[in-house]
Amino acid sequence: MPSHHPWAVGVEIGGTKLQLGLSRHPEGFDGLIRRTIVPADGARGILAQIEDGFAALGEEHGLRPGDVRAVGVGFGGPVDAESGRTETSFQVEGWTGFPLAGWFREALGVPLVSVHNDADVAGLAESRLGAGRGRSPILYLTIGSGIGGALIIDGRIYRGAGRGAAEIGHLRVPPSDLAPAGAEWPELEKVASGWGIGAVARDLARTLDAEGRRWGVQDESGGDPASITAVDVADAARRDDPNALRVLGQAHDAMAHALCEAVALIAPARIILGGGVSLMGEDLWFAPIRSRVDAGAFAPFRGSFDIVAAELGEAVVVHGALELARDALKASR
Repeated sequence: MPSHHPWAVGVEIGGTKLQLGLSRHPEGFDGLIRRTIVPADGARGILAQIEDGFAALGEEHGLRPGDVRAVGVGFGGPVDAESGRTETSFQVEGWTGFPLAGWFREALGVPLVSVHNDADVAGLAESRLGAGRGRSPILYLTIGSGIGGALIIDGRIYRGAGRGAAEIGHLRVPPSDLAPAGAEWPELEKVASGWGIGAVARDLARTLDAEGRRWGVQDESGGDPASITAVDVADAARRDDPNALRVLGQAHDAMAHALCEAVALIAPARIILGGGVSLMGEDLWFAPIRSRVDAGAFAPFRGSFDIVAAELGEAVVVHGALELARDALKASR
């Protein structure tokens, strides 16, 4: 279909998932490719997959070399956005100090490349296209295996002194009654991410075993405490299992503590919660967190913000990466 908009590509590079979206429209995709990453193949394996993905999109849409004018990238790890270099990945080897923007320019002939952390890119997408439309500032959290955050002000990623900002998953939160006496304050993602919820549940199962008691969740997940996941906890909580509710209650408390601190510091107009853990839904996730934040937030700011679910689903980072590419195109005119 004829269009005066140039072609752009949005890329999500995660620890297990690669996505490429092709578009020449203000919103949406003309084509979308998903690939499973093989961490053992390292960064070079992912780069080869990106080249294959570009070729497949080009063939499908009849693109010629040079037709793609801009690429935006949401990368699963810290980046130097100014230089377009990845600082490291915590899942895949080979990304330390890698000149990713330069690679896109040299290997794929794309002149305009913008590289940001994937949580920032997802937050950008939600602020412009999803649950944050018309609001500012937006505080976005993606709660999955870890917890990432983004602060979006007037539709722009806030990056502090240049290395990122809104790393809410690394805020310290008070230890719960499930923690050993005298325990240090853990980071938020240690207790409220999917991995963290599973880890707390596994520790509880081992404690109950040592006391001669058995937690049914352990048996339902194969009998070994090491096999318990956050999904098992959520399933048990829906059946009103008291231990599962205790584990989730710790996550709710920790999340609310961190959000109250964030509200006091940045006074967001809207807080958006995304990621796999948020798929627990209203009763198990959003309502308990809202009630705790409502009770604990800085009193003068109560009523000035709300907490809502993300809207853009598993393609959120690709949407945001395309927004980065479109920004680069606008700036180049």
